[in-house]
Amino acid sequence: MKTLSIYFRYWSIRISFLGLLALIAFGAYFYSVPQLNLFNHIIINPLYTDVEKIPTWLYDVDYFIFIFTLSIIIIFLMILYYNANKKIEEKIDTQYVDGFVKKIFLFLYPVEEYTDKQKKHQLKEIKKGLTNDHAKQLFINLLRSIHAQTSGLVKHKVEYLMKEIDYNYFIKAYLHSPYLKDKLFALKVIGDFEIEGFEQYILKLTKKRNEVLHSEAIITLLKLKIYDNLLFLSELNMKLTTWDINIIVKTIMELNIVNIDYLTLINSETPEISALGIMLAKLKTRKEFKHDIKKKIGDPEKLVNEEAFLAFCFFADNKNDYDYLIKNFGKATEKSQLTIIYKIAAITDTELSSHFLNYVVENQNFVQKIEAIKLLLDIDLNVVSKYKQSKDEVVKQSYYQVLDINL
Repeated sequence: MKTLSIYFRYWSIRISFLGLLALIAFGAYFYSVPQLNLFNHIIINPLYTDVEKIPTWLYDVDYFIFIFTLSIIIIFLMILYYNANKKIEEKIDTQYVDGFVKKIFLFLYPVEEYTDKQKKHQLKEIKKGLTNDHAKQLFINLLRSIHAQTSGLVKHKVEYLMKEIDYNYFIKAYLHSPYLKDKLFALKVIGDFEIEGFEQYILKLTKKRNEVLHSEAIITLLKLKIYDNLLFLSELNMKLTTWDINIIVKTIMELNIVNIDYLTLINSETPEISALGIMLAKLKTRKEFKHDIKKKIGDPEKLVNEEAFLAFCFFADNKNDYDYLIKNFGKATEKSQLTIIYKIAAITDTELSSHFLNYVVENQNFVQKIEAIKLLLDIDLNVVSKYKQSKDEVVKQSYYQVLDINL
């Protein structure tokens, strides 16, 4: 019923505006004729007699004045409605701050533990203040905030309070609402309190083109821990943004999700999903996927290629790995090239690292040259000193740049 009322409000506003536009368009014609024959009924235009002596070209001007006046009246009525609604919300906010919050905190932090009878009375008192949607949203958002910042007994009390108030119908209505802000509110509540029963619909929302909506839907599913193998991500068949990937990774790490199907993600045909799988394997230190990640090095998709290099650098631990990184250095992005430089400079085989860093100084771009010279200062000072006499002006410039920094 709640969902129907939201949709009624949503469509009634739009239908009203469409009806108004249609009425204006019809009026533009009706206003300019003395009468209208409609279904064998003649409708006399009462306004026409007032303007029948006006030149024809002034009909449009006269009608525009009429529409302008009508628009002013409509806007004035909308302002009155907005102000009245705003005053109601301000009154609720005042009541919320003055009494509502106090009641909730007395329930969560009683001087003495309540009996079952006292709990029921307190719940009844709290419900009295929840008279409309605005009050209910304030109440639920307060519980969300407390739930996120507390633990132990208080956290359990918040969950109990949320369960006893029983606003699942309210959450369901907002989740199915045509308004984006309502959907986002419902998704956040479902995720924070791990409310079950909405998984299939949320799964559909992950495939929506609206970036904010599908991103929040993905995070909600992760919080519910129902699809914690993350296979639903490989079925999205859509481009994830950098924001999506970062927030997904952050959520997975915070929730410590462990049942991830890394291999399916890494081998996904969707570049962003493949890159995500590689990132997670690295962050979770799943070294057993090193060779699967290695296969992604040189991938035509820049994001996949870069993450593969970064992860392989992280897992590299023997001469074969180091040789492979050096051999494929040219395929790496600038970011991953710098990571390779740091990795090779840190190995125990100083001869290999010195030879590689020297190659970087003599053949790579200015940024890479600078970093290589800095690292060579700790490995082989004799090699660094020769760059002062280099015939390559960029190499010489890099040398003086580093020398000035280190002085």
